[in-house]
Amino acid sequence: MNVLRTLIYGGEVSLTIADTTKLVNEGITRHGLKGEAAIAFGKTLAMLTYMSASLKERAGEISLAFRTEGKLLNLCASGNADLFIRGYIDWNESAKTLLGEGSLTVVRDDGYNRPFVGTCAMTGSELDKNFEEYYRISEQLPTNIATTVIMDGDAVAFSGIIVLQPLPFASVQTLEKLKSGEELEKVLKSVQTFGVLETAKTEFSALENECILREAKYQCNCSREYLTSVLVSLGKAQFSQIIQEEGEVRVHCHYCNTDYVFTKSDEGILFP
Repeated sequence: MNVLRTLIYGGEVSLTIADTTKLVNEGITRHGLKGEAAIAFGKTLAMLTYMSASLKERAGEISLAFRTEGKLLNLCASGNADLFIRGYIDWNESAKTLLGEGSLTVVRDDGYNRPFVGTCAMTGSELDKNFEEYYRISEQLPTNIATTVIMDGDAVAFSGIIVLQPLPFASVQTLEKLKSGEELEKVLKSVQTFGVLETAKTEFSALENECILREAKYQCNCSREYLTSVLVSLGKAQFSQIIQEEGEVRVHCHYCNTDYVFTKSDEGILFP
């Protein structure tokens, strides 16, 4: 299990620790990312893991999107209550800064009638600070966040996240002893060495029977079967026209970087 959630400091603070190494490796491999792009993508997937673990309903889904004038032109990631995480990135290597002017938007659907949409402007060039700013501005929740992605060549040696979020009734004394983002970055080294559970116990005095442990992984919800139903909605005439003009119908999923190809032989299956 790579995601831990629990309450600490007398139940006044929510603690989440996740080792996202495996799922981030899967993501950057699928998209062929390296260097700074891989790190930005990995940090965002780690953040989305936390957000997904915070969903209150089993049918819940959440997504976030960066839109900036920096190297990170567009970065979209989404997850659900099952902790299936996915994302894609548009990268502009010629830009001088990582973020530049732009915004972070989060759409959270807890399974109710109307999704919650929150947004905030970019503040500085650090992703973690922008994540904290989002929670402060859009959800009015002071939140201490630290993410890390440590590269070993073109692969991720370690990726993780720690989030401390005080509950509304947290005392001033509790708030004063919360670790800052910089301090949490040091604690992440313990996660790399000892794992999420041992780190929770040694660094935050969390007990095993008070912890919820779950597994997050990089998994897209696309499939050939799902896309078949989408193509049926095109209608036989339009499908046949594309086959005549292009020789095939090719559907690309940005999240898992997979191409699905449908040919003339599929027409009888789609439109019996």
